[in-house]
Amino acid sequence: AMPVEEACSAVTGLPSAPASYETVVKLNDVSVRFGQRTIVSGVNWTVRAGEKWSLEGPNGAGKSTLLSIICADIPQAYACDVTLFDRQRGTGESIWDIKKHIGFVSPELHRAYSHNVPVLDVVASGTHDRYGMYVKTGEELIPQCEFWMDMFGISQLSGRSFLKISSGEQRLALLARAFVKDPELLILDEPLHGLDETNRERTRCIIDAFASRKGKTLIMVSHYEEDFPSCITCRKTLARQ
Repeated sequence: AMPVEEACSAVTGLPSAPASYETVVKLNDVSVRFGQRTIVSGVNWTVRAGEKWSLEGPNGAGKSTLLSIICADIPQAYACDVTLFDRQRGTGESIWDIKKHIGFVSPELHRAYSHNVPVLDVVASGTHDRYGMYVKTGEELIPQCEFWMDMFGISQLSGRSFLKISSGEQRLALLARAFVKDPELLILDEPLHGLDETNRERTRCIIDAFASRKGKTLIMVSHYEEDFPSCITCRKTLARQ
């Protein structure tokens, strides 16, 4: 694997530009209920361009649900008062207009990848945001996929079946998938889960390097304080309903 210092330097050196918007996420009195159960209630939260946030709280507090609202992955997302990238949801944008700005990884996403496809194709799927739909990776995408596999130390797994590598290697592949399109908003839900200490430190370093660039905003969920990279400066804590 590429030495971690060299990888982080390569990420820091990628081109970047200031954001063309002020507000990345604004949730206004957002509530989500499934049947009789309230998952989140009356959440107000503003994430401005360039901010780095931790999202914290106990199991069942609604952290993953709130991220699903932002990513428009559940139907209730369109009933909530949500603004993304200075544009209020429901004013004509499609789900793909939203997702093209966002890189995302989560335990739920990990469980969704259950097909026998090469690691390269899993990483490349981050460019079109459709997980569970597998297409042959175009030649034009291979360099950027290989770059991010190098960053996470898994370039040697490119042609291997995703289902035949370890759970930790799968998580690194999905992290490469989240970064592959160089998103403006990076949403990481328990990104270090299943990684050994060496790869946990490598991933924290890469997150810090990525977030140091102009126009990059981060939201990260973890139950463990030591998981958060040093770039985190803002915190949002949810209470269980």
